[in-house]
Amino acid sequence: MRKPPSQMERTMTLTLTLRLLALGVTLSMLGCGANLAPVLAPAHVPVVGPPPGVDGTARVHEAIVRALRSHSWAVVQDAPGVITARVERDKFFAVVDIPYTAAEYSIVHKESAPAFKFDGQHIHKHYNNWVRGLSASINAELLKPIPAA
Repeated sequence: MRKPPSQMERTMTLTLTLRLLALGVTLSMLGCGANLAPVLAPAHVPVVGPPPGVDGTARVHEAIVRALRSHSWAVVQDAPGVITARVERDKFFAVVDIPYTAAEYSIVHKESAPAFKFDGQHIHKHYNNWVRGLSASINAELLKPIPAA
């Protein structure tokens, strides 16, 4: 027959349980932060100059709009020299400003869903993936030959 645990054994079991619980909470908190990274903000990305006789600013504008559409971003505002765009997927959304000239463009974080945990410097990795893909698409659009009129 088994005897009941002593007070010391109960205290040791409780202490071990509390330590394991604290370890689990700590690891969980570290895991949440693992999805955060510095905000990706491509700035002053150079644009290969257009051929002579082509309006470079219009060419960059059209490339940005095509890239946005190919990634399901919606143009929210389209003003001379800056496009504001928004994308939504599940519980996430992001809004960016894309200032541009004939020579360069940038992608600037404007707003995002609380689930992205933006703190001014860090944000969820999904946002960076969206911006990285958008920037790559803009660059690919800019490399495409200009159709003959």
